[in-house]
Amino acid sequence: MTRSDKSSSPDPSIQPPHLRGAEENRTTEPASDDASNEHFDLTYWDPPEGLEKYILTMFDLQREADIVDDLHPGTTGQLFVLAAGHGSAQFGNREDKVEVGPILFNAFEVAVPYRTYGPWRCFGVSFSPYGWAALTQAPLNEYGNRFMEAEELLGDEINRLSDSLIQRCLNEEISGFEACLEIAEWIRPRLRAIPDSHEIVIARTVEWLGTSLNPPVEGLFEGLPYSRRQIERLVLRYFGFTPRALSRKFRAVRAANLLAQPNLTDEGEAEIAEAFADQSHMIREIRRYCGYTPTRLGGNDDPMFQQLLRLKNLDRLDGFRTIG
Repeated sequence: MTRSDKSSSPDPSIQPPHLRGAEENRTTEPASDDASNEHFDLTYWDPPEGLEKYILTMFDLQREADIVDDLHPGTTGQLFVLAAGHGSAQFGNREDKVEVGPILFNAFEVAVPYRTYGPWRCFGVSFSPYGWAALTQAPLNEYGNRFMEAEELLGDEINRLSDSLIQRCLNEEISGFEACLEIAEWIRPRLRAIPDSHEIVIARTVEWLGTSLNPPVEGLFEGLPYSRRQIERLVLRYFGFTPRALSRKFRAVRAANLLAQPNLTDEGEAEIAEAFADQSHMIREIRRYCGYTPTRLGGNDDPMFQQLLRLKNLDRLDGFRTIG
C-alpha cells in the first residue's frame, strides 16, 4: 500500500478554524484514558459531542521498538493515520502493506499476523457499526478482512488531511488529541443517512450481541419485520459475518475484554465460564479471534493489540449490556 503525489506542505483550507493561527488557540485536551505500559504509549479520548453514535473512541498509539510481531484482531473498524513506521499483515496467502498515510480496516475473520517496523506512531478513530456504514457506505462482506488505503473509499480529500496532520504532528504543532479531533470533525459532515430499514437491523443486532456472551441466533430474528434471509443479508453487509459467526467472534472478544479487567466480578467470571464448553475451548476461541491467551488463563504476553481490542464505549449504544 503505497501512495504517490504526497503534498509537501499542509493545506490550511482543511484545518478547522480553532487550529489555524496562533499557538494560544490550541485546543484544550479533555480527560483521557491512558492505556500505556512499558512497551508502548496509548491514549484514548471520547469522541466529540454529537458523534458518539458513530465513533466509539479516538486514540493515539506510539511505540519505539524496531520490529514487533503481533496478531491483529481487527474487531472494530478504524480509520487511522500512520505518521511514522510501516508494517504488513498476512491474510492467508495475501500480504497487505501498511505504509505512512491514512488507513481503513474492519471485520477480520480471525486475528492475523501483523509485523510493525518502528518507531511507530498512529492516531485515529474506532467506528461503531453505524459509523463505518454512514461514512463509507461500503458493505463489509466485500471490504472487510483487509487493510486498505483510505482514499479507496473516502477519496483524495483524506490524503490531504493526512499529509497535513502528519507534518504538523511530527513538528509538534498539534498534539495527538488535536490530530484525532480533526479526523473526527472531518468525518462529521461526511456521514450519510443509513436507510431506516437497515438501521433497525443494525440496532437489533447490537442489542442482540449485548444480551449475553452466547446469544441464541434465533433471538436475533425475533421482533424484526423482515424475513430471515433479509436479516442475514443485512447483518453480513453491516457486520461482515453471518449471525452465527458474528456471535462466535464477539463471544471470544467480550470474554477476552472481561478477563483483562482486574475488577471482574464473580458473576462475570461465571457468565464467561458458562459461554464455553470448557477452559480449553475458551482459550482456543480467544486465540483464534484475539490473537493471545489472557493472563488469567495462563498467558504471559502483553500484546499491543490487546489494548486496541477493547470494545471501548460499545456499551453506550442502545441495548448493549455491560457484563461483569
